[in-house]
Amino acid sequence: MIIHRPSLMYIIVLLLLFIGFPKSTIAQTESTPQEVEEFILSINDIPLRSDTTDEAKINVARLIQESLLEILQKPESWDYPFELLRLSTIPIASHPKADIRIFSYNLILNNGVFHQYAVIQRKKKRELITYALIDTAQKLPERHFESSLSSDQWIGCIYYQLQPFKIGKTQTYMLFGFDGHNKNSNRSILDVLYFEDDEPLFGYELFRTSEEDPTPEPREIFEYHKSVKLTLRYQEEGKHIVIEDLVPSQPQFKGNPFYYIPSGDYHAYFQEGKTWVKKVLTDDLPFAPKVPIDVDEIKKDIPR
Repeated sequence: MIIHRPSLMYIIVLLLLFIGFPKSTIAQTESTPQEVEEFILSINDIPLRSDTTDEAKINVARLIQESLLEILQKPESWDYPFELLRLSTIPIASHPKADIRIFSYNLILNNGVFHQYAVIQRKKKRELITYALIDTAQKLPERHFESSLSSDQWIGCIYYQLQPFKIGKTQTYMLFGFDGHNKNSNRSILDVLYFEDDEPLFGYELFRTSEEDPTPEPREIFEYHKSVKLTLRYQEEGKHIVIEDLVPSQPQFKGNPFYYIPSGDYHAYFQEGKTWVKKVLTDDLPFAPKVPIDVDEIKKDIPR
């Protein structure tokens, strides 16, 4: 795939950013979805580059967000696929039956910490509403695992799957996200989005770790070694959420997520009433990994 990056625009944007020109004015220079897409593609590698200052990365990440916030309010943007963004560094979580889309992306600070940004586009009747999300992982409430969070308390991640479903009369959206986190570990995040008084909220008390667990949690966060990936997704066939089990790479690393790796075994969350219960995923259920996982081979890459 060839992406055209207009070098002149690239230079102009950088100059405007560093002399303190209002970023909102820059965003307004692009007026159609295609133009905004091309504009973002001309600068979207800057937040990921190792030869760029953190300040420049943050400025460009904010500029991308402001550009999306503006264009995604225009009626013609809803049917525009933004396919080039989707295939580059800005995945778009969507669903044919959902009235929202989420554009998310990250920057990598020079200390190895990932910092995420996102824009929610919501279609409400004939109106399009946008919401800005900025990673607040360093400022979260102490018990954030156990509570609903507002948009200014967002646990940043890159959303790769969105599944709408209703709880009574409340429309909610199951969200599946990946967080590069830091130089030691990755995280996978299973969360729930809903709206209250037209404001987005994250977290809904749904997830039980077993049938004996009486207290559902509003979200699940799985942390594991930097060199591996974890399977976490909604499986349409069977209507359940597949989650790969994590185990310490060596017994002495028990309790330290930096050294946890996928085991090759799976559990799944199944809906039971108003909650989702975690159970063992057996061979007779409609899921099996397509590629065998050699756990011993993975362990060779884990520091001892």
